[in-house]
Amino acid sequence: MACIKKCYKIQANSLLESVIALSIISVCLYIAVLVYSSVFSPKTSPKFYGTSNQLDELFFLMQVQSDSLNSIDKPNLIIEEEYENANLKQVIIKYKDSTNSTFEKEYYVQTNHE
Repeated sequence: MACIKKCYKIQANSLLESVIALSIISVCLYIAVLVYSSVFSPKTSPKFYGTSNQLDELFFLMQVQSDSLNSIDKPNLIIEEEYENANLKQVIIKYKDSTNSTFEKEYYVQTNHE
């Protein structure tokens, strides 16, 4: 034990301890910034979820009453429909808000053409 104490005579306020502490702090800050940037992205904002829910509501309203979207006056709303094959229709709803952010959702509807 005495031999070990002779080999390692590093004082508590040494430069090595400061470097180790700073490296640990910098790694923790780096991880915190990564978590912060992934949590507060544009895809996790309340505005994104609100607009997404509005687009879902419009799609389901379109499924219940197909002419109900004609009564809604939204110039920033674009609805595109295209048939992928005989039994599958793709519905794309695009909405552009006042900040010129474009939200787009795709839906697939099974159709029965006979």
